[in-house]
Amino acid sequence: MRDTKSIHVALLILAINTFTFAQTGTEIIERVDDNTVVVSSGYNAKMLVSIGGTVREKRFFGYTEGKKLAYMEFSYPARDKGTRFLKIEDEMWMYLPTVERATKIAGHMLRQSMMGSDFSYDDIVENERLIKLYDIELVGTDSLYGKECFALELTAKVPEVSYYFRKIWVDKDMYVAVKAELYAKSGKLMKEIAISDFKRIGRYKYPTSIRMVNKLRKDTYTELILEDVELDIKIPDRIFTKAYLERK
Repeated sequence: MRDTKSIHVALLILAINTFTFAQTGTEIIERVDDNTVVVSSGYNAKMLVSIGGTVREKRFFGYTEGKKLAYMEFSYPARDKGTRFLKIEDEMWMYLPTVERATKIAGHMLRQSMMGSDFSYDDIVENERLIKLYDIELVGTDSLYGKECFALELTAKVPEVSYYFRKIWVDKDMYVAVKAELYAKSGKLMKEIAISDFKRIGRYKYPTSIRMVNKLRKDTYTELILEDVELDIKIPDRIFTKAYLERK
């Protein structure tokens, strides 16, 4: 009888493990996308940029609509106040109040540091489903930050991506990414992301505290904290125009 019970327990564990891995990597990332890729958003944000142990705080607010439209405006500190960014399709402009005109940011510049942080311009405005950009493989499970996670590897299937290869750890219960490593096509590790806080907003479990480490810089990291987040809202069309960007 005892042996029979042991067999039943073993079969139950096997069934649970089989069910866990019955999901494909694509199915898991699709659920992650469902939690983080939004129709539109409005938010206030605080950015803590640490360089050499010195932390500088920056504040801005912004709006996004799909993957094609984004607007951001810095309000703090005083030297950054009024600096604005506008993305339309694949183009981005930066407005500096000191010169009172917009400058286009294009090509490789979109992958450079935004306002001295570890985030690039592309990182900040990213709002596209990963399943459209990457081939996805579920490679196992892992324990991370006290959470049981799926471990996945993503390889670019289209040329227009900021990072050719990604490793992502997804919380099994919430289906949110809690860590990511971002690699160049050469295999060089470029950035590490840790997401420590999420907020349930409507149908989403949305990341609100993100730590980015640029592995190509020394002794630096950036914390991005999103506040007053609203999702799937109506945003006035005028926000996403150059006229609004360059308003006096």
